[in-house]
Amino acid sequence: MFLFSTPQSREAQPAANPVVSAIRQGAEKTGTGFDYLLKTAQRESALEPDAKAKTSSATGLFQFIEQTWLAMVKQEGPKQGLSQYAAAISDNGGRLSVADPATRDKILQLRNDPQVSAVMAGALTQKNREQLSSSLGRQPQSGELYMAHVLGARGASDLIRAAASDPNRVAARDFPEAAASNRSIFYDKAGRARSAQEVYGVLSASHAGTQFAAAAATQQGQAVQPVQDDTPVAELAVGLRPERARGLVGLFSTGGSREPVSRAVANLWTTPVQGGTRTASLDSVERFYPRMRQGDAAAGADAGKAVTSPLPPSRPTDLSGSGAARPGPLDLSSFMTQRGGA
Repeated sequence: MFLFSTPQSREAQPAANPVVSAIRQGAEKTGTGFDYLLKTAQRESALEPDAKAKTSSATGLFQFIEQTWLAMVKQEGPKQGLSQYAAAISDNGGRLSVADPATRDKILQLRNDPQVSAVMAGALTQKNREQLSSSLGRQPQSGELYMAHVLGARGASDLIRAAASDPNRVAARDFPEAAASNRSIFYDKAGRARSAQEVYGVLSASHAGTQFAAAAATQQGQAVQPVQDDTPVAELAVGLRPERARGLVGLFSTGGSREPVSRAVANLWTTPVQGGTRTASLDSVERFYPRMRQGDAAAGADAGKAVTSPLPPSRPTDLSGSGAARPGPLDLSSFMTQRGGA
């Protein structure tokens, strides 16, 4: 009876993952890409709302440390119905505190609430994006935004510049506190301290290709366009070892939108056969299909040369007459080439 059909299940369909739903709502409220927030939560806590770090005060889906969380509640709390908690947070010379210990505990426990945590993470991402854009003079990539989530916007800016200007510099020297709390990022399995270039690659790897701005979100009355992580070649190479990136990037690097491949590859594809092989010289060489350019005398002189390639057989004379009556059945022997001198 059910050989070719599937009976409807009487069991109720499982509900959507509440943690993922909370992250999606946080993305919609803040205009941050859902895929970016989801990847961040997966890397920070494996989607465990009550995750707790062993080496710092980081807690929750997005592993907020206490001072960062208090700052976000102070800033975003009134927008999210947390005005009472926001008002209880005081700024004492740059360090935030809460006078009442019980209230302080309640505020910090909100880090375990997936909905509140996701909203604060989205708001923090937008704040870091603005600060990095101002510091770098360009839009940051998704991986660079994750660096700001781990190191702060200023720390991420310092790491990005160090990876570009002094890639072999030991990153742990510039970020001792972060290195102590995140040894797997700043040190390899053998305990060797990673360089700024290597730390850049480790932090950006999991967020490559993500979109960090929601398409339908609005911010201050203006639409926020989705930004894809189209990392330029030079920046992508920063996350790789020089000996691995230089060969490929040097071979297929672009010289602008009009040059899809390097000159060596272009010559390899278009130079004539010499001794049974093609050359990959960077010098100007004759091409199979040279382009016509103004003032190219050689190309102009060659334009009038006769074509020597084989032509198809001529049309039989009995079919070429104009207005003549069509003869009987076509004699295919007229198209055949006689062999043996006949």
